[in-house]
Amino acid sequence: MTIKIAAFGALNPDSYDEFASCLAREMAKLGLGYDLASAAPYPNAEAVSAPGRPLRAEALQDPAKKQQLLAAVAADAAAVGAASADICVMPCMSMIGFHDDVEKTLGKNILGLAAALAQKYAGIEKLGVIHMRPARQRIVEIFDGKATVPDEAQAAALLSAEDAAKAAKSPAPVEAVMQTITESWQRAGLEHILFARADAPKARHSAAGSVARVKILSHFDILAEAAAKQAALLQA
Repeated sequence: MTIKIAAFGALNPDSYDEFASCLAREMAKLGLGYDLASAAPYPNAEAVSAPGRPLRAEALQDPAKKQQLLAAVAADAAAVGAASADICVMPCMSMIGFHDDVEKTLGKNILGLAAALAQKYAGIEKLGVIHMRPARQRIVEIFDGKATVPDEAQAAALLSAEDAAKAAKSPAPVEAVMQTITESWQRAGLEHILFARADAPKARHSAAGSVARVKILSHFDILAEAAAKQAALLQA
């Protein structure tokens, strides 16, 4: 049996690529066959607002635009075969606040990223999470207060790095700040850190992800592991 997996709702091609790489690793561990179909970036490759495809920030401020976002992501999912897929995933932390409503709009279960994250760190007393601004409150909820998040100075540095990354068309500025934060948290005694940013989806493979004496995972790692476990159950 070949497991069909549909991925959608991610903000850039690199997010899909990183999830695909992590999924390949996890499925290989279990010796499972699968077919992954990934949607185009949301809202588009240019990451700019478009008619019927608003940015996340717009959707958070305007109920009508939120409905447009939900419909657009559901349509993207349908276009890559979500209706017949065995497993549906949204490999994007920045869209995690829309997950439940996309699921309702699509009319099909989506493997829960929030649940996968909570389960992965269930036995960990504290961790650090480097996230994007729209996901801050969701992070607090998922980890029930045990997650350290960037303080005001670190958040400001990340914001400046976001602008620099857009200008340079490279995630390097964001990755550099992520490294600084990771090193600071490591010195403060944190042993587990989650990278959860869409603008630097491959940061775990950069210098930021190579800080000694700390275990670093990305949300792609965790979602891929959850998808592989679900696939194994389906084949059992």
